Amino acid sequence: MKRWLTIVTLMLVFGSTVCHAREIISVAAKGSYTTSTRFLYNIDRNDIFIDDKYFSYNFGFGLDVRMLAYSDDILIGVNIEKIKTLDKTTKLVYGNGIPVSEGFVVYPLEFSGYFLIPFSSEDVRVYLGGGVGWYFGERIYSVASAQAATLNSPSGFGIHVLTGADVRITSKIAVRGELKFRDPQFDSVNRFEESSTTYNGLKILLDPSSSKTRVNLNGITYGLGLVFLL
Repeated sequence: MKRWLTIVTLMLVFGSTVCHAREIISVAAKGSYTTSTRFLYNIDRNDIFIDDKYFSYNFGFGLDVRMLAYSDDILIGVNIEKIKTLDKTTKLVYGNGIPVSEGFVVYPLEFSGYFLIPFSSEDVRVYLGGGVGWYFGERIYSVASAQAATLNSPSGFGIHVLTGADVRITSKIAVRGELKFRDPQFDSVNRFEESSTTYNGLKILLDPSSSKTRVNLNGITYGLGLVFLL
């Protein structure tokens, strides 16, 4: 009798494992919103007070690929994104409004590990994760038709932690919601290559000296995407 109980128990355990086996690979197309990005200007100066500016509307899109590792509850993955923000304002010069654009573009490349928490089901998979990333980008700055050139190759390293959930809507498609905390930064050196430009017949003088600006993605990132289970 004990032998049969043991056999039945093993069949239930392993049978459950097979029935709830995870898909090996998932690919997600997603959009993201980061609540805050901070600019620190002229960081190479010795001033005690450094000017800064915050950008609140930081939208991006990207791809996320994940695969099983070691067990059905542990995954590894890679995430690539493009995040771009451009703030357009007007600067008064001799009583005339001159268009000024400032912002940034950044391309995160992140490697992460994920753990499915125990109360996840086949229809709702809740996970925790974290990892490292490399961030490539630049500051964008223009006055009228003159755009400041980027003199270096800005990049930075960072870590991140995250949590999220996949909600299955069909056998091979799910909706993913995610919350990510990261704090990467990189320094962009920019300079106008011309000393002046014109706008509506008005000559505008430009500062030809180079300036270093630190771009810091210090906000919370919310993600929403469509997951394809392979």
